[in-house]
Amino acid sequence: MKLARTTPVQHIVIEKPRWKQRVIGVATFRVGQHNMIEITATKKDGTRYYPDEYYMSGESIKKHEIQTLPSGVKLYLIPINELEILERE
Repeated sequence: MKLARTTPVQHIVIEKPRWKQRVIGVATFRVGQHNMIEITATKKDGTRYYPDEYYMSGESIKKHEIQTLPSGVKLYLIPINELEILERE
């Protein structure tokens, strides 16, 4: 996805994806209109599994399944393969 440099985005940092399900959990209160998702999980050598910054619109995120944690926080479960690489112009 290409966005202009001046387009405001909600920056979401994911430290650990859910590897078994191949999804990330994004809290419902963190979702904006345009979302830049950064997955910071690293391999043993220190490199990231997903080195790029990814994009998904708020409208697309809100179509995914919601899970409620025991703490009461609600998460959208987003498959990693549906994320688009974010490019800034």
